[in-house]
Amino acid sequence: MDKEKEFINIIKNIVDPNYEAVGWEIGIGDDAAIVKGDMDGGPLAICSDAIVEDVHFNIDHYSFRNIGWKSIAINVSDIISMGAIPKYFTVSIGLNREFRIEDFKELITGIKECSDEFNAIIVGGDIVRSDKLFISVSAVGFFDWKNRKRGMTRNDALPGDKIGVSGFLGDSLGGFLSLQKNNNEELHLVSKHLKPYPNLSLARRLFSNNINCCTDISDGLNAELINICESSNVSLSIEVENMPISHELKNAFPNNYFDMAINGGEDFELLFTFNDLPKNILDQITVIGEIKEIGSNQITYNLRGDKYSPNLKQWRHFE
Repeated sequence: MDKEKEFINIIKNIVDPNYEAVGWEIGIGDDAAIVKGDMDGGPLAICSDAIVEDVHFNIDHYSFRNIGWKSIAINVSDIISMGAIPKYFTVSIGLNREFRIEDFKELITGIKECSDEFNAIIVGGDIVRSDKLFISVSAVGFFDWKNRKRGMTRNDALPGDKIGVSGFLGDSLGGFLSLQKNNNEELHLVSKHLKPYPNLSLARRLFSNNINCCTDISDGLNAELINICESSNVSLSIEVENMPISHELKNAFPNNYFDMAINGGEDFELLFTFNDLPKNILDQITVIGEIKEIGSNQITYNLRGDKYSPNLKQWRHFE
């Protein structure tokens, strides 16, 4: 078990060993918690996420406006993957003494632009002194309960379900590696890394079509597949040649784009399981595998009929 998961398990065991008794529908460990709402009866999705200088971004490569955008976008991604609609954000920012007013305006502009893009509102926060720039965001989302009364979670995958993803995989990692090499010519890849855009429209359609198992791809495809296996107690099989990989990634990294698609974090695409979907949604997603038996929590990668062993180097915060 990696150290981050060990920390999360400690928190779960101490903070919410009986979360259902206090009115939570989904507790710590998914993309967001789902809690009972007010007298009108609507549950809320609540999450928080932080980005830290030299851990999640480097100011040599990021504009402050893009840093601000990303701090909101990653929380939007968590909220929509549960089936909710982002509504409110609180934003806490850590700055050093020398942080310039002009840069701060750019940072806040990026935060505002992203919240406006998803029709959400910044309602508060805090500013503290810090050696490194960090932004910690908490988000609240509402559900549109028309035809269903539950959110999308990681623990509802069933044997026989197909595994679907949105967008392309590995582009953000391709952009990150291009920036490290000072190669700014890979504009598509660099843009995917610097300014992620969660797919709210597709998330709403998945929710309205009664998809139960969904998560966002923040720590990489393989890491999120592990989360689904462990939460749903299933095994699964992935057809590597079916993974959606952009021409830009293939051209820029012709020798290892498969492993980049499997490992690459911060794509913020949707990963979900389903039995059936209408054609207008199927045309916008890629089916990459299938849920297998209950139990062993194994992930099998296949490439053109043979077993494939990817070089797994997933993102871990504490390594």
